[in-house]
Amino acid sequence: MFKDRFEALELFLEICKIPHPSGNCAKLREWIKQKALEYGANVLEDSFGNILCSKGMPRVCLQCHIDMVYVGDNPNFQIKPIFDNNWIKAEDSSLGADNGAALSCMLLALRDYDDLECLFTIDEEIGMLGAKSINLDIKSKFMINCDSEDINEVVCSCAGGYDLKSEILLQRIEIPSDYKVISIKTKGFVGGHSGIEIHKNIKNAILELAKLADELIKDCNALLVDFSGGEKRNSIPVNATLKLAVPKDLELDRELFSVSLDESTYAFCGKNLIEALLNIKNGVICSDDCGVVLSSNIGILSRDKDVFTIYIMGRGNKESLMLENIDATKKIFVDYGFSSDLVDFYLPWEREDSEISNMVYEICKKHNPKIHLKSIHAGLECGILKQKYPNINFISIGPTILHPHSLNEQMDLHSFRKFWDILCDILKTI
Repeated sequence: MFKDRFEALELFLEICKIPHPSGNCAKLREWIKQKALEYGANVLEDSFGNILCSKGMPRVCLQCHIDMVYVGDNPNFQIKPIFDNNWIKAEDSSLGADNGAALSCMLLALRDYDDLECLFTIDEEIGMLGAKSINLDIKSKFMINCDSEDINEVVCSCAGGYDLKSEILLQRIEIPSDYKVISIKTKGFVGGHSGIEIHKNIKNAILELAKLADELIKDCNALLVDFSGGEKRNSIPVNATLKLAVPKDLELDRELFSVSLDESTYAFCGKNLIEALLNIKNGVICSDDCGVVLSSNIGILSRDKDVFTIYIMGRGNKESLMLENIDATKKIFVDYGFSSDLVDFYLPWEREDSEISNMVYEICKKHNPKIHLKSIHAGLECGILKQKYPNINFISIGPTILHPHSLNEQMDLHSFRKFWDILCDILKTI
């Protein structure tokens, strides 16, 4: 048990008791409004569900999102926090420190400080939907996004992103009488954030099964029966299931998969689906001295009757590279008989210098000499909000969170406390 308990941590543990996966945050939204009113703030909510709380004559706006990527099998999205020395994680699920830690600190800031705004956006994890639809009058000229995940970084720019949806209609074929149908499921995959962890070569469950399917199609004329997988568009897939019709005498024993028999009655000619998956660039595509600047993640594969759908999320710190990769990816899909449509696109947030952002950096440096300015290969709402509020300057900070969007998500509690101390110092200074 972590012995050095503090208010922000206690409030975060309260947040963990309220289910708040993306698309299902109504209870948490009402709880936030109630807390803000208790702390003497004015509360406004737009038609999409974004909340703006303010006190006094705002000089700075703190911002976070209230939804989380829930990875786990609990149908009620339950989180059971557990302490491991100086870290907090969850039992058999993601933790939701992204962005619950910021949420707890911002509510305490509303309680303890005047002349500030706190912006709580909705459904960031499923396409930054709240930021894109926001309709609130923000008075501050400076915004601190509290969604960064390394206490040693002050983030000054981030990647833009896009979602590509590609579909193919496959032809049904009869399963030969001397074939059996096997169901193959992934096991032991860890997943991770498709932006900040894309460089770690974390195994993608969908692609690993696609490689197996390709091998069996070529070696023993296997037929595709079904294929699906993935959890969220912006996380590296953990779970996937592949069903194949194979010769009855085939025995399959693979370390990364569990195999069982299935009773499906028809199959598909799945060669184009599998080859498209394996020919699309996935993972890091381009880097420079600052890190990854272009990447792609096959996040979700689904089937509805005879139509298979692939969702890809790409990220880029340079708009031109993003556009080139979109065109190249769409061409590959079309060549394999898919329809391919861009369903979302948002620009990168490029670095901006201002007197207040420099002040924030100096305050962070006072608390943490290791601090450095960083451009990250993940999407923050800063880029979208900058387009909505061009006269506001942005900077992003946050506590250290490892492996967000996965079962291994964990937060460094010392960094969490330091983050709160930094916010307090900023609010006293600005």
